[in-house]
Amino acid sequence: MSKTKLKKYLQTLTQEQIIQVVMDLYDARKDAKEYLEFFMNPDSAAALEKAKKDLYRNYFTPQGRTRARVSSKAGSDIVADFIRLDTEPETVADLMLYHVEVIISRLVLRHLVRETAWNSVVTNFRKALDYILAYNLKPTTERRVEKLLEYSHHAPPYLRVPERLQQEMDECGFQN
Repeated sequence: MSKTKLKKYLQTLTQEQIIQVVMDLYDARKDAKEYLEFFMNPDSAAALEKAKKDLYRNYFTPQGRTRARVSSKAGSDIVADFIRLDTEPETVADLMLYHVEVIISRLVLRHLVRETAWNSVVTNFRKALDYILAYNLKPTTERRVEKLLEYSHHAPPYLRVPERLQQEMDECGFQN
């Protein structure tokens, strides 16, 4: 259904019926519940902390040990859900960089050498850079990006992760 059709349909409903539809949606969908709670009380800091905690839990156990199996898609979904909340660009960039930090930390701690695992670092790093540049956040994030580049030297040398991250920075124009 298109937004236009939805809008026309909602205009035919009474206020009580619309309230009931929203309440049903609130009960039926976890993501709708989170969105409506954020809509009613837009606390970006709390939403950011919750998203960071969810990301951490995706890659690490509550005791701080690395998970044996993780879903990189689940981590990307957490970031995408946060973006849909329509928070300030600074908080989104913070979460995107945190996501890369957590992925690198897990890979280094588990001594993982699979190229596919490290490819997710490069992919998420590029997404973060593109977002940072799109919203002119380079001055506030530059040092953190440099630290990620330094930390990437813990990757197995044959994967050339630092060089690949540097190449991503050059290609998107992050460095002048």
